[in-house]
Parts: sequence; C-alpha cells; structure tokens
Amino acid sequence: MTDFWTRPSSHGDLGRQASGGHPPTHGAASYADPLARDPFTPAPTAAYARQHNVAGAMGGMPAPQPRFAPPSEPPARVGSAVAALVCAMLTLLCPVLFLALGFPVLALLVNVPAIAFGIAALARLNDPMEVERYIRYTWACILVYLGLMAVILIAAIMVVLSL
Repeated sequence: MTDFWTRPSSHGDLGRQASGGHPPTHGAASYADPLARDPFTPAPTAAYARQHNVAGAMGGMPAPQPRFAPPSEPPARVGSAVAALVCAMLTLLCPVLFLALGFPVLALLVNVPAIAFGIAALARLNDPMEVERYIRYTWACILVYLGLMAVILIAAIMVVLSL
C-alpha cells in the first residue's frame, strides 16, 4: 500500500491510461480528464462536459423531481403578521379609553407606526426576511406604545384622584 502523498498522480487514472496517457485538449487549453481519481485534479468545465458528453454531475442525469407538491396555502408567517396587525389595531382602544376618561388631547396618541409596519408585513409576503423584520418592528412598536400608555394612564389616574 502506497502513501497518499507519494503515489504517482496517475494512480487509478483510467481515462489517461485509455487515451495513451495524455489529457484531452480543446483548442489551446488543456482540460483535466473527468474520469481521473486524483483529488487534486480540477473538475472539468461545463463546456467540456457538454462537448465530450460526460455523464454524472455535469450532465446526463436528469434533475431530481420534488417529493411533494408545492404548498397551496399561504406561507407560515402570514398568521404571525396578521396577529401582529390585529394587536396593532387593538391598540386603537387606548385613545377610546382616554376619550371616555375625559382627556380628548390624549386621544390623539394613536399607534400609527405599528399599524403601518403590520400592513407592510402583509404587503411583502414574497420576501420572508422582510416579513420577519416588519413583524418584529410591529411588536416592538406595540410594546413601546403599551408601556407609554401605561405611564400616561397612571399619570391621568393620579390627576383624576387629586381633584
């Protein structure tokens, strides 16, 4: 048994032995034999594979068929985008609450960014990364808005109780 590094480069090279030991040529350029077993031999180009009708990974083998039919329902993140948009729309109840408490100026605090990001997430369903990003933005806006509304509501209750 020979050592991997010391064996000749034509060891197991059936194509070169069959062709007289010379690599095939194409014009002025020389291409490696596709049947070579040497791991350091570069892969043949696609043009060489087509010209010499080489079967295998370069050609000859048909492309694999999909195992399952394409999905007939919407992508998986549509539900998350709809849930984020519904929650963004539910934040519209905060201005209604401020109107009921008698603070019409605070009723102008509407969570417009969350609603806009929720709509943008549903509008860009072709790009999953965009949908994920806009879902994150929507939830971030909702959480920040609810935190701000909690602080304002506590301050409003303290004002009402002090009267």
